Amino acid sequence: MSANIENFGYRSLWDSFQVDRYEGYYPNMSDYHMHEYYEISLILSGSVKVLLPNSVQYGTKSRLVLTRPMTPHLIVCEPHLLYKRINLIFSPDFISEYLPERKELLAVFARGGRVLTLGEEEREEFTRLIELFEKESSSFRKRLILMYMLSLAAELTPEEKEDSEEPPPFVSEALLYIQDNCSGKILASDLAWKLGIGRTTLMTAFKKYTGSTLGGYITDCRLKQAIKRLKAGELQSAVAENCGFGDACNMIRAFRRRFGMTPGQYIKNAEG
Repeated sequence: MSANIENFGYRSLWDSFQVDRYEGYYPNMSDYHMHEYYEISLILSGSVKVLLPNSVQYGTKSRLVLTRPMTPHLIVCEPHLLYKRINLIFSPDFISEYLPERKELLAVFARGGRVLTLGEEEREEFTRLIELFEKESSSFRKRLILMYMLSLAAELTPEEKEDSEEPPPFVSEALLYIQDNCSGKILASDLAWKLGIGRTTLMTAFKKYTGSTLGGYITDCRLKQAIKRLKAGELQSAVAENCGFGDACNMIRAFRRRFGMTPGQYIKNAEG
């Protein structure tokens, strides 16, 4: 499920690295996804859920989220609390064979991604380094700054626990299936049958490892699609039908439950 970089708010042409920022009170709706580059997400504030293949975390503390290429992940904030995030992405080629310690430093991203909780001084230091990276004109010095950031992250990395629990594979399979098919009708019993497990097993594990009910996640995926279409100027009735809500009334109810406002109000706030 390799994603085009422009789908996540970046320009389509980039030079092996990119920095972007987000600040607002409403979720930047995203799917459980993966891509072909390394990503360092510095969460500065907000009530944020981070879902990785082997963990799910909620909280309001500053965190550093590290994902290597092709690692499924989801980062989403809850509405009405200011969400601030800085993202630094870079291609594998950007630091390819750059120094002997390269492999050791890249190990901080971990096989299934990693989340590091930051104190105030650590948050300020990573913010300073990303801003320094962004302003630096020399690719050589950019690489040095990036290596220094990864070395600091490595110092914060706890020792791995041998008995750490990972979600069963069918959880990721369910997430990916929902992403690709959320505009259609999805029944828990049908999805469980496709995955070769029981309905109760699916719903219990889904809630345990994602922090969301199956129906709630399906609705969030539909809302994400709806937001994109509404921003493009499509009529609410057409958006509701094409995104799996059935009609505009159901879509409006879903927006009110999730965001406390109508689709029109949400789009106005998001663009304002």
